[in-house]
Amino acid sequence: MEFKINKDTILDALTKTQGIAGKKTNILITSCVFLSAKGSIVSIRATDLEMAFKAEYETEVLREGSTAVPSRKLYEIVREFPSDIIAIKETENKWIQIAESKIEYNIVGMQPDDFPGSPDIAGMEFFEIDVNVLKNMINKTIYSVLADEGRAQLSGICFESISTKDINKIRMVSTDGHRLSKIDYIIEDDRSPLEGLKRGVILPRNGILEILKILEGGKSVQIGCKDDNFVIRKNKEELIIRLIEGEFPDYEMVIPKKGGNEMKVQKEKFLKMLKRMSILSSDKYSGIRFKIDRDQVEVTTTNPEIGEAKETFSVLYEGQPLEMAFNPRYFMEALNSMESEEVIVRFKDEVNPCTIEGKNDMGFLGVIMPMRV
Repeated sequence: MEFKINKDTILDALTKTQGIAGKKTNILITSCVFLSAKGSIVSIRATDLEMAFKAEYETEVLREGSTAVPSRKLYEIVREFPSDIIAIKETENKWIQIAESKIEYNIVGMQPDDFPGSPDIAGMEFFEIDVNVLKNMINKTIYSVLADEGRAQLSGICFESISTKDINKIRMVSTDGHRLSKIDYIIEDDRSPLEGLKRGVILPRNGILEILKILEGGKSVQIGCKDDNFVIRKNKEELIIRLIEGEFPDYEMVIPKKGGNEMKVQKEKFLKMLKRMSILSSDKYSGIRFKIDRDQVEVTTTNPEIGEAKETFSVLYEGQPLEMAFNPRYFMEALNSMESEEVIVRFKDEVNPCTIEGKNDMGFLGVIMPMRV
C-alpha cells in the first residue's frame, strides 16, 4: 500500500477518530485506524465496537493495499508534519513509513485482517436534516444527560419522531432525574420522519459527542436508524453508533401543564446573578433560595462552611408569592443553551417543577425540580 494525501484532509479524519480509537482498550487492534487504498480512493476506518467511523477521500494511490496503524501516534505525526502533502506507504513486516524529503517516520503496523468489520446497514432509510438544526437540538439536551452510566436509559438522549394529522416533527429529550430538557423541530415540508425513530431510540452520550464533530462544517447531514444502530452521514464521512437498549422513561408525566405563576426576566441579568450566588456553593451546600413576591426576587444562599450572600433584583411576575430552592447550576446550564434575550419561568407551586422557555428558542422546554433545603 502506498499513497499521497493532503495533510489537512487526513488530519481532519484522524481528529474525528480520536474519540473512538483513542480510548484505552484491552483489544489492541481497536486502538488502530484501518487504512485502505484502492483505485483513487483512500478509506479510513476506526471502531471501539460500540461506534464505527468511516471516511473516503479521493487522492493519489501509488499501490493498492490495506493496513492498521496506531491511531494516536499517526494523528500526532500528521498533526506536526511540516509539509502539506504526506506520503504513507507500507514497507516490510507491516511497518508503515510516513515521509517527505527531509523527515521520515517508521512505525509498526498491525495485520488488517484482524480489524473488526462494521455493522450491516444495507437498506437503511435516511432523512436529510440541516446541521444547525441537529446541532441546536443536541446542545439544548446534552447538558441534562445523566453522568452515571449505572442507569443506562438516562445516560443518553431520547430521539424520536412524532406524527399527527397535521404535523410531523422530531424530538430530543434528556433527563438526569432532577431536570429535563426537551426540544421539538417541526418538519415544514411533506417529508415523513424516519420510521425507525417512531419507537424512540436512545443515543449514548459519547456517541452524541462524536456526532457533534461530524456536524462541524457543511450544510446538511443524513441520519438513519435500523435495528440497534443509528447512522449519520456527511459527504464521504459516516458514523455508526450502537443505541442504548431499553425504553426511555415516560417524561410527559413530569412536565407541568402551562399556567400558574409566571416570571419574565432578562436572560443575561438572571445568569449573572446565578453565577454570583454560586460563588459560595459547594457539593454539600449547592442550593440557593428564591423568594418571589410581586415584581422582585430575593435570592439567598447559605453555606455554613464559607458564608452567606443575598441579592435582590427586579422581574415581571404574575402570581402568588412563592419561596423555593433550586440548584443554580441547573438553571445556568439551561440558560446557556438558550438564545432568547428574555426567558419565561413558570412555577406551579413550591414543590412541583418549574419550566423555562424563550421566544427565540422555538420548541424548547426546560424543566427543573426544586430542592428540599
